[in-house]
Amino acid sequence: MIDTRPLMTEREFAEAAAYVHPRSWMTGESLVHVGSVMDVEGWNFFGHPGNQQLTPAQRTLMMWSDVIGQVCNGGFTQFCENFAANLSEAVNAVDALDWPDLRDRFRRAMTEQAGDADSPCLIRPVPREDEPDKWQASRARLIRHLARREKRWWQWIGASDLAQVEASHPDWLLEWRYREAVEAGEIPSGGERFLDFIDPPQVEADAFGDWFYEDETKAASCDFVHAFILKSRDQLYRSA
Repeated sequence: MIDTRPLMTEREFAEAAAYVHPRSWMTGESLVHVGSVMDVEGWNFFGHPGNQQLTPAQRTLMMWSDVIGQVCNGGFTQFCENFAANLSEAVNAVDALDWPDLRDRFRRAMTEQAGDADSPCLIRPVPREDEPDKWQASRARLIRHLARREKRWWQWIGASDLAQVEASHPDWLLEWRYREAVEAGEIPSGGERFLDFIDPPQVEADAFGDWFYEDETKAASCDFVHAFILKSRDQLYRSA
């Protein structure tokens, strides 16, 4: 359970609520990174029972901080990939900040990468593991194809040749070689859907990243995130 002892004094809350690192975004992290929260097992894992013990405002600031960190590190698409199971929570957190420009841009980028901002599901290829029968047949054909490359036309391909190819090719490499061979027309496709996958465009995702880095965006965060913190005071602060 969350520790019910006082989190901070009125003065400490005011200082934490107004804190922003120079040349960065206001995050409100200092209102979440407190002992009564961090002592809860699983507090920092979305979906964990411990995380569910946090208040909605605490979870919003946690997610906002993760959006900042991920977008800064690898862009909007990295955020989506690393938080694929939590995209709805991310949209809700951004909505909760009541920052119109952020909300609109975030939702456009999310729709581009996950189909629907109201019910996002990251657009990904169908894993080969989801079509095991097709992949096993194609895998066997590929291994024979690779073994044949090392032989003259008249030479026999034995079990040891196939075993040697398999031993030197982990599955990730076999999948890459399979794509390469199918695209080159060297072997026919087994009909796996992962071969047909086309990455979604990144126009809105890249536009979000460009906007996110602007000094005006960082300055605006001080207004909107600070307003959210003050509005959510009861969920972030208990008087000593």
